Amino acid sequence: SVLLQVAKGPTYKIRLHAAVLELSLNLSKNTLQFSDILVGQCQIQTVRLYNRFQVPCKWFIKGVEPVTKVK
Repeated sequence: SVLLQVAKGPTYKIRLHAAVLELSLNLSKNTLQFSDILVGQCQIQTVRLYNRFQVPCKWFIKGVEPVTKVK
């Protein structure tokens, strides 16, 4: 909230609400390099997300359905 003092008038309390659209989210890796693996095996790599601002950053990951047929 902000108090707005009008010259020779009353003081108004104004409530501010904002949605920040520009974020600074840093990744621990810029690229992922996977080596060759056999069919049926998997490989896991970890990527960390860092929020460098003091303002909380809410985010989510939405999974997509895996491709069942390779062209």
